[in-house]
Amino acid sequence: MVFVFIALWTIAAILLIINPKNESTRWAALTAFTGGGGGLSRTVTETILPYLDKYQLLTPSLESILLKLHMFGSFMNHNGLPYCFLMYAVSYSDIFHNKVKSILTWVLPLPIVGMFFLTSFTPPIEHNFLVLFYWCVPYLIMGLTSLSYSYLKENNLKRKRSRLFSNLVAFPPILFQIVANYTLKAFFDIQEIWRFMPFVITFLLISFLLLGIKYGVLGVRLKFEKDRLYGTMRAISYGTSVLNHTIKNEVGKIRIVTDEIRNMAFSAQQEKIADDAVVVLESTKHMLDMVSRIQSQTQDILLKEGVYDVIDILSRALSMSKIILDERNIQTNMEIDTTTLFLTCDSVHLQETFHNIIVNAAEAMEHHGILTISMREQRKHIVLVFHDNGKGSTKEELSNWFDPFYSTKHRNHNYGLGLTYCYNVLQQHGGSIDIQSELKVGTTVSLMFPKRRVRSAMLPLAEVSDVGSNQNHVG
Repeated sequence: MVFVFIALWTIAAILLIINPKNESTRWAALTAFTGGGGGLSRTVTETILPYLDKYQLLTPSLESILLKLHMFGSFMNHNGLPYCFLMYAVSYSDIFHNKVKSILTWVLPLPIVGMFFLTSFTPPIEHNFLVLFYWCVPYLIMGLTSLSYSYLKENNLKRKRSRLFSNLVAFPPILFQIVANYTLKAFFDIQEIWRFMPFVITFLLISFLLLGIKYGVLGVRLKFEKDRLYGTMRAISYGTSVLNHTIKNEVGKIRIVTDEIRNMAFSAQQEKIADDAVVVLESTKHMLDMVSRIQSQTQDILLKEGVYDVIDILSRALSMSKIILDERNIQTNMEIDTTTLFLTCDSVHLQETFHNIIVNAAEAMEHHGILTISMREQRKHIVLVFHDNGKGSTKEELSNWFDPFYSTKHRNHNYGLGLTYCYNVLQQHGGSIDIQSELKVGTTVSLMFPKRRVRSAMLPLAEVSDVGSNQNHVG
């Protein structure tokens, strides 16, 4: 049983280290931790105590401490796991509002308090398995039901797959817990089935690691991607800062010398040399501009927040994009049933984000394409959606879109930092960005803003009116 508690506590540690801010991930970690308590309890009684006794290292005080540890682990496993698992399911399924979840957090552990009085703590610990069955099994079944419901109601294909794999990881050990730890012990007094637990935990550990890394389980893969992107951006930011500083110093010297050569050439009427010097000056200026532009898009984003109308910011971004929309005869349809929507945000960074997405959409479409901008409300987010009917992208290309310097445009003036910048802006606002794309069908970019940033209600339009200069625009 040493393997059981080490494996489960390893999973708990991985979850807490990788994604500690996510509520459902924290409850999943607590579920694994409390489950590992059973393995710890058996390790104490079947491995540690016999070993110490064999080599005459066991003292009365040490034995007392280890027996208390055994009872703590066993009680935590039998009583704590159902509560933690149900809270994980409640949090992960997004069925309940925050207020209800707060109430459940305090109400659901009440049976555990009662079990303190129904459990014999005279070593070895003796559980009242009949009572445990009547509240623990319903807790576990409600948790499994909530997870199943969250999978069935999920519309986003990527998140639906993640929920499926999360359920595949969670279901086997929980079902085994229901049968081995509660049902058989409560009604048939069968105590030894739990010895098959190492096989179940082996499956859990392997599936957790493989599915978590490859597809995403309990937010693990998502966090790996964020850490990779964050680390990459930090390295790029530091590197470009050093590069920018070095180039400015060295190019500055070149420009001074070149300017002197140009002036001397003019004085000596050496026009060819003077013209060459001008070319060198223009090239060095372009070099400085290029490095400065790269650095500006890789630096940490510092928000200057205020309360701004997102619809107005979107209108200004459309105006900025008018030239490229006109050139390609792009029709822009606004499907937003609101006059104003005030958010606490950085209007400059948000406008640049909208502009980047609009330009990307325009460049992905042939002439006479259609860009549709809509807004929808979710329970926790306001979502602004940009959909184009452009060329779309393959799954392989889509997986790299947020990588710094990755670009499908293959042009000298494109550095592949636009979507990376957009991602960082949304992250700084506490939101997220989701991209769905299908080859030869089009691309949908969804920007999700947390509702806590909303400073006004969404006001329905009395009648359809223009929002921005490019609504229903045909160049």
